[in-house]
Amino acid sequence: MILVVGATGQLGSLVVRELRGQGRQVRAMVRDPASAQDLAETGAELVTADLRRPETLDAALADVQAVVATANVVAPTRPGDTSDALDAGYRDLVARCTSRGVRRFVMASVPAGDLDGSVPVARTKRRLERLLGDSGLSFASLRLPPFTEVWLALVGSSLPLRDEQRPNLGRPYRFLRGFRRLTGSSVERHGVMIVPGTASARHAFISIHDVARLLAAAVDREAVSGAVDVGGPEVLSWTDVSAVFADVLGRRVRVVSVPGAVFAAAQRVLAPVAPSVSDIMGLDRLMASMRTDWDTAEVAARLGVGGLRTVEQVLREKAALETVG
Repeated sequence: MILVVGATGQLGSLVVRELRGQGRQVRAMVRDPASAQDLAETGAELVTADLRRPETLDAALADVQAVVATANVVAPTRPGDTSDALDAGYRDLVARCTSRGVRRFVMASVPAGDLDGSVPVARTKRRLERLLGDSGLSFASLRLPPFTEVWLALVGSSLPLRDEQRPNLGRPYRFLRGFRRLTGSSVERHGVMIVPGTASARHAFISIHDVARLLAAAVDREAVSGAVDVGGPEVLSWTDVSAVFADVLGRRVRVVSVPGAVFAAAQRVLAPVAPSVSDIMGLDRLMASMRTDWDTAEVAARLGVGGLRTVEQVLREKAALETVG
């Protein structure tokens, strides 16, 4: 049995579907089974459990050989969904995995960098990696670059969200909804792409669907161990991405850069009054500082996953959906 933690999120639900597509026994850890019937329809077993309620975790881990963890609080949907609560929940989960003899723990992570201690999402990932390293569990932490379907939507396009199930950007989170109302189609409407950091920053953009394939593969590929960088099939700058958008949409697309210092200031000012929004500013600050210009084809090969999709492939597939039906 494989337990997916964060199963109702965009990435977690794709992992559930990928594993079920392989015929694997999957248990989806959810807080509200009524909201996860689409996962039950895949043949996954639903278990009601919560990282904030450690007494629920033992039942979730019964007969589990491997865990895939994607849960995060970047866009919280309930009061109390904080980075500190998530960290405490993961500590309890890892301790219970160790005591119950779980064989393998796989997690989705972010690249390491100078901001690890000051950006909550990165701090949580580093803490969990250290916990796993000290636990004696076999684990793989896939440190991932920007997800094509997520970040290309965040910079101002509705195109990457077409036909996406359970998109993170569709969560009932007031700040995110307001932000999307203002900027959600600026690429299509105005030919403007608003990016964190410099337009020349280069990233190995990766489809979130391919990330799900990689995480599912890592369950059994114990030769991939510890924290490893994994990226998509090519490295593009934001300027390159704007050119892809221009080709797909048939219009000029220009890049507007927002310096990392703007997000750092917003993170600091908002922390006392709107901590969850401050955390999002921290994520933008992290993105503005990152460079993920990796060639990680060898890691993908060790995981046995090929055919990773380029940014152009993803956008053209999404654009084609416009004419369907």
